[in-house]
Amino acid sequence: MSTKSTIAYGRNFHLYHEALDEDCVYLELEGTKFEASYNRVMVPIPIHVWEVIRRYPGIDLQYAEKTDAEIRQYVEQEVDERLKLYEEADERSKGLASLSGSLAFGSADQPRDQQIAAGVNYFTKVREHQRQIKQAIEELEQANSKR
Repeated sequence: MSTKSTIAYGRNFHLYHEALDEDCVYLELEGTKFEASYNRVMVPIPIHVWEVIRRYPGIDLQYAEKTDAEIRQYVEQEVDERLKLYEEADERSKGLASLSGSLAFGSADQPRDQQIAAGVNYFTKVREHQRQIKQAIEELEQANSKR
């Protein structure tokens, strides 16, 4: 099972996210020159590849501007929906239904308040991470607008 989530690809390139890595996007180029030295790699990106890549966002920043109340409301809706799906699942499907969303909320067979607490904690961390990335983007944009 691949841990890569494709953003864009072509005959000689692949731009992707690695599962659970929100800090980087990865670019694989085939058949191109590169220079490598200690702590540095330089890869010339062909302009046609760049033009395709630049149209895709590197990260989803949908939580960066959410308030605590908005996160809680979202989490409660998601937990209520997954509890409903879990309760409606037949006995053979309950295990799989319980795992769906477990990274953020925990197991669907846990009490609602525990799932909500786990979800609020998870999405608060996601929001903080996205805010840090957004700030870094803004700082780079400011630095580059002065050039």
